[in-house]
Parts: sequence; structure tokens; C-alpha cells
Amino acid sequence: MHIQAYNLDSLRNIIRSLQDENRRLKDQLSRANIPCETSNIFIEKIEKIEEYDPDQGGRILDRYITKDLANQFFSFFWGRTDVYAKRGRKGGYFPQCNNRWNDRICPKQRKEKLSCEACEHREWTKLTPEKIIDHLVGYKEDGSDVLGVYPLFSDGTCRFIVFDIDHHEKGAEQTDFANVTEEWNEEVDALRLICDSNGITPLVERSRSGRGAHVWIFFKKPVSASLARNFGFLLLDKGSASINLKSS
Repeated sequence: MHIQAYNLDSLRNIIRSLQDENRRLKDQLSRANIPCETSNIFIEKIEKIEEYDPDQGGRILDRYITKDLANQFFSFFWGRTDVYAKRGRKGGYFPQCNNRWNDRICPKQRKEKLSCEACEHREWTKLTPEKIIDHLVGYKEDGSDVLGVYPLFSDGTCRFIVFDIDHHEKGAEQTDFANVTEEWNEEVDALRLICDSNGITPLVERSRSGRGAHVWIFFKKPVSASLARNFGFLLLDKGSASINLKSS
């Protein structure tokens, strides 16, 4: 048996099948008054394992994510609260406007090509804890309740930087910006080593596609966006001199 040829669920099914078979054989031996050795530590541990529930999603508590947890989450990904972006059904993120579906004043409703930023009727929708909870819970199967934050404050400062290791060529939003090669894994590992060697603790997040990542660095207080950008470039330049970073 080559374990590498099986995924985790298949291995769990095999274990459950072997456990059932083991119980049946022990019962037959017991009925025949044949002594059975039961001192095998591995078998004992296996028998004590809780039965695997294939419906793991059913264990999630609907109301587990509270406003307090949402606020704690936002304290890391701290950006503007007067505007936010939302993921479209086909991928990509768009700023939310209170007048987006107003037939009288929204240019998009009239099929006009005008950016939201240039629209005189724009009225940005504010980011609230309730919207963050929706983002974390993920009620909608199409992912249209997923949010994007605008990190640049009006005074030109920000509270974090992020290294986006996704695929961003035209049309990539259709596959949630999934990378087409496996080099992104090496990029993430290299970037983590760079951070570790400089006393920085990053947060590595796997992208929605599963084939990419974001590496976040959070600041204790707001810093100018230009300083944050230069810090990111210098970190890559310094690290790439000693660590094999294929791109930056």
C-alpha cells in the first residue's frame, strides 16, 4: 500500500473500515473463547480516537463570530472605514456606493463608462462590524460577501504592508488569481526567512484560490505610506542578497 497515493479522507475511510473489521474479528474470537492479545499500543490509541465526522462544516457554530471578534480581526487589517470594496460574483473587487443601484443618478445603471471615483453622485458605503462578520462567516456561496480594505488613510499613512504573491495577468480574476506554477511556494518560504532573519513576525495567508499567498506585516502605529513602501523594497533587497528570492 502506497500511502502517498491516498488523500486524507480516503485514509480516514480505510482506518474506519479496518477498525470495524478489527471489532468483528475480536467479537468472533470472544464468542469462540479464544484469547485475544489487546496490548498493542497503536491499536489502543486508534480505538480511542473519536469517530471522524465527514460533515466537518456542521461543527461550525453559526453565531460564534461576534462583534468583539470582528473588531479584533479589523485591529490587524486596519484600513479606512468610510469606504470598502466587495468581491464580485466573477472575481475582482469593487468599491461600494449607496447609490450604485439608483436608476436616476448612477451612471452604471445607464450603461455609461464612468469610474466611481469620478462620479459626482458617489456616496461611499461605510464599513461596519456587521459587514466584517459577514465576511468572516461567508454566508454566500459565490463569495460576494467577501470584503477588501483600503489601507491608505486620508493623511497618507497606513498600518500594514502586504506582499501579494498571486497571479495578476488579465483575466486571472476568473480563477481567483491562482498562480499557474508552483514557484509561489518558494517565494513565500523565502519571504518568511527574510522576515525571520530581520526580527519580523509576518502573517502568511493562503489566497482564496489555494494557489497563492499574502504575506502581511503589521505596524504598531500608523506610518507614512511612502516609508512603508520603501521599507518593503529595502526588506526584499536586503533579503534577496542572502536568500534565493526569484522575484520581488
